[in-house]
Amino acid sequence: MNIECDREESGLPQFDCACATVRRVARMLTQLYNEELPARLEAPQFALMSALDRRPGCTQSALARAAAFDKTTISRNIALMRRNGWIETAQGDDRRERGLRLTTAGREVLRAARPGWRRAQQRLRSAMTGEEWEQMWGVLNNLTAAAHRASQGKGDSQ
Repeated sequence: MNIECDREESGLPQFDCACATVRRVARMLTQLYNEELPARLEAPQFALMSALDRRPGCTQSALARAAAFDKTTISRNIALMRRNGWIETAQGDDRRERGLRLTTAGREVLRAARPGWRRAQQRLRSAMTGEEWEQMWGVLNNLTAAAHRASQGKGDSQ
């Protein structure tokens, strides 16, 4: 990987590696959102709790697939949220598997965190023009789809 140390408009060095660039963006965005979320809740947990709020009973493996978390990361976050009393085991869609759901305390933490999430979202959005915001979503959706195809061995057909 070549790191171009000349600074861009952003003041950051340019990487010639998609992975390094996206990971840097992810870390920077996580820090931005963590600044606005309550101290005990981090951005990855907010995302997982939001997913469970929309789909109670979802299994740990389904959550991991949806969020593209590896087994270690999802296990660590689930264990932390259980210890905090934010999630509990629930009957899943498949009766052979255990699902997860928010507890009353978890729903309250999520409700209390939403204004911070909105502030972080607004901070990011206000740093862009409306056109840049829309383009970002297009690029992120395209990048997600391309990474998924590539991980499935389908990315080399072009």
